[in-house]
Amino acid sequence: MCRTRIKVIDEYILGVELEVAVNTFIEDPKNKVAKVNSVKFETYYDEDDDPCMFAVINYELGD
Repeated sequence: MCRTRIKVIDEYILGVELEVAVNTFIEDPKNKVAKVNSVKFETYYDEDDDPCMFAVINYELGD
């Protein structure tokens, strides 16, 4: 039986930093990511109207 998890990574800087954070999470053995089902990036604006991004990672938990 697969155990599916969702991780949200929030960044205040648009660009490569979020991609690096996502890859770091996926590659870290302590997170036990067996398979990534999807990664979705969204843009939003904070209370100061600054652009922000977050990523939602849908993945299967390994052993």
